[in-house]
Amino acid sequence: MVKRRHQSSALLAATVLACLCASHCAQAKVEFMKVLPEGDGAQQETIVIKNNGDKPQDLKGWSIVDTSKQGANVYWFGGDDAAFKSKPVKWCSNWTELATEQEFTLQPFDRDRFSSSFEPCGFRFKLGFDGQLELRNAQQQPVDRVSWTEAKPGMAVYRMGSTFVPFMENQDLKSSIKSAPVLSTFAKALHSTGILDKYLKSGEPIKFEEDSWMAKQLQRSGYAKSYYKGPWTVFAPSDEAFKDFMKEMGWFGMTLTEEELLAMPELEDILLYHVVLGQEWSSGVKNATGLVSMKDGAEVAVFHGENGEFYVHDDCVDRPSPDDYGCEMQAEWRKCGEDWVQDEGLFSGRALGYCERSCGRCTCDGGQCGRADIYDIPASNGVLHVIDKVMYPAPAYDKPEKQWRTKEEIQAEMDASTGTNNLAGLLNGQ
Repeated sequence: MVKRRHQSSALLAATVLACLCASHCAQAKVEFMKVLPEGDGAQQETIVIKNNGDKPQDLKGWSIVDTSKQGANVYWFGGDDAAFKSKPVKWCSNWTELATEQEFTLQPFDRDRFSSSFEPCGFRFKLGFDGQLELRNAQQQPVDRVSWTEAKPGMAVYRMGSTFVPFMENQDLKSSIKSAPVLSTFAKALHSTGILDKYLKSGEPIKFEEDSWMAKQLQRSGYAKSYYKGPWTVFAPSDEAFKDFMKEMGWFGMTLTEEELLAMPELEDILLYHVVLGQEWSSGVKNATGLVSMKDGAEVAVFHGENGEFYVHDDCVDRPSPDDYGCEMQAEWRKCGEDWVQDEGLFSGRALGYCERSCGRCTCDGGQCGRADIYDIPASNGVLHVIDKVMYPAPAYDKPEKQWRTKEEIQAEMDASTGTNNLAGLLNGQ
């Protein structure tokens, strides 16, 4: 009896430990992120999976099964044969270790070494018009599913939370936004203000004045023309984001109607703040980078979360430092901790002082940031990111003319005036 009681206690303890581990221990979470069922000529059929957990996953013995087909429908990680059976392949062994936040992009099998689409570790079945894929673990238990219907060439389905949403890829941004089922309010707002055709339609040039902020910004990147055709980066608030915004902007607990939203006098400025110069992919933007929006050059700050999240902040801007050198140089010279920089708004007019973004004082704690639910949707004239917040434009500050100089120009000038070739070291007491 005592022995059984001890066994029962041990079993209970093991069960409690298992439950605690299920909720607190590090786990892998491998999921479908994107499927492109029908290529459009410019790209092939594609399956993208990602480990969204906090533990690496070995995919040996895992498979992807097209359950819409009766046979010839299995892909095995690590290699398979023409009979769709698991068969280890030497050069496919690297496709089984999936680290945290790592993605695998799978494309159709092609053993022709001289082909541009050579892919010896690809999947052998066709995806096609309708389909459903199932990701199975080594015990052949399903861990994730994705399905689609009536796929057009170039139409990809992207994970958005627990659902999948279709987007047309490699069209112009205007077409991609208009055809997206979760961006209908954004599309109507862009159309009502004329932004959809003026900026996001492929081939439409934007002319700007020679001494404008846009001219200065483009000149820094070596652009010498007096017009700009793109590319653009668009942070597109979802329909749910607009619902929250319309509720927030309503009076006395009431929610704005769509008609009232479209009649807002500040709507054009709000939308222009969501359109950024250049083609900014999530993986190519450094943390706390300020992207230049079309709302008078006001910055949209971009942050990366600890678990790979992609965030945007609409109130994290650099108030230019009151000197000839600018925030980037002050941060490099380690001046961010000085009292005149952290003046708490005394002269800067900003609660976090001068150079808050460059000095790393902004955070995404407290809900200030919008999160990208879907990111890196390719377009012919830029890239699209779907966010869960309508951003309100941050203030735009004019930098003094001398602060538009490059780092190399400032360094050369200061080195010449101080007679040293190590200005940064001199400023830091080295």
